[in-house]
Amino acid sequence: MPFRYIGTEPAKAITATTAVAGTETNTAATGNLTLDFSANQNFVLTLTGNVTLVNPTTEIVGQSGFIVFIQDGTGSRTVSLGTDYETPAAAGLTLSSAASTTDIVPYVTMADGRILLGSPQLAFA
Repeated sequence: MPFRYIGTEPAKAITATTAVAGTETNTAATGNLTLDFSANQNFVLTLTGNVTLVNPTTEIVGQSGFIVFIQDGTGSRTVSLGTDYETPAAAGLTLSSAASTTDIVPYVTMADGRILLGSPQLAFA
């Protein structure tokens, strides 16, 4: 005989949000930049000036991916982080500065307003 639930509690709806598994490629990243996590999972940013990653409003809890930072032919571009981006031991993000170097930073969104950045993999050539 199959199990049959007879109860008085109303059914509960389960909702979920899923990320689009796309990649944003920005070949001229400079100034304030807001990543769109609802449209992309991964980001490839060529730094043509100093960048500040502004706190997004589109993060999806549980989403993970990577951010690739490529120094342009000049190099020495820096990346500052909005308060939603967290790094190990609150150390901030130190990237390679040589011209044309590539760094990869993994991330996971732990909660609204909490994007945890992993340690950068530096100086791919």
